[in-house]
Amino acid sequence: MIIVRIVGGLGNQMFQYAYAKALKQKGYSVKIDISKFKKYKLHGGYHLDKFNIDLETATPLSVFLSKLGLKKSRKEKSLLFNEQFINLTKNEYVKGYFQTEKYFSEIREVLLAQFSLKQEYSISTTLYSKEIKKASNSCSLHIRRGDYISDEKANSVHGTCDLSYYNKAIKLINEKFKDIHFFVFSDDITWTKNNLKIENATYIDHKCLPHEDIYLMSLCRNNITANSSFSWWGAWLNTNNSKTIIAPKKWFVNKENEVACKSWIKL
Repeated sequence: MIIVRIVGGLGNQMFQYAYAKALKQKGYSVKIDISKFKKYKLHGGYHLDKFNIDLETATPLSVFLSKLGLKKSRKEKSLLFNEQFINLTKNEYVKGYFQTEKYFSEIREVLLAQFSLKQEYSISTTLYSKEIKKASNSCSLHIRRGDYISDEKANSVHGTCDLSYYNKAIKLINEKFKDIHFFVFSDDITWTKNNLKIENATYIDHKCLPHEDIYLMSLCRNNITANSSFSWWGAWLNTNNSKTIIAPKKWFVNKENEVACKSWIKL
């Protein structure tokens, strides 16, 4: 039995689940460990239960036995793809973030189905989704602030995308497409409205339900991401075959990574 630990905000949870699901598709017996969420309350806690996922959750006893050393423990040491993590023994406890599609790109269709929402949308999400679908050419834009600004440690690891990045991305999208309508997402929408003035824009201003905002981003024909796994998934789940996705060239302050997909434009 392989047990994969799930922790972090929704974007991180989705990366870890996608990795675990890819192992399952390869023939491994896999369960996920969500026990960390008994104490982990950041970013709204556990959200994967909002999706049509089907991996079983490991029992508290099996997790406890794993931590006693009865399973081999394997921990990701860098953010680069590592083949060792897709060639495991049959009895391991795995910890990591797995922030590259190289771990799961071959099961894209499976994940598109698994990461569909299994409950009714909120009224505001339903209204915004109609507006996005009505737009002849749409582009999501995500600004991540929150702990990237307020938490000194988080800021030293992630940094933030400055306004020049967004202005360049907006300019590129406007040059590439006609009649673009931007749909702007942020965990600090008031700051965003005051600091990023965009023509033809709808600022998504409602009580944030993370799983629903990822769904709304995925409905847009094009995407501008932050250096955030949250908007990464909004872009990756976009099924438009001719989409343009723009991502920051620098995803972390000092960590080498392969987060942004090869087909994306990096600015």
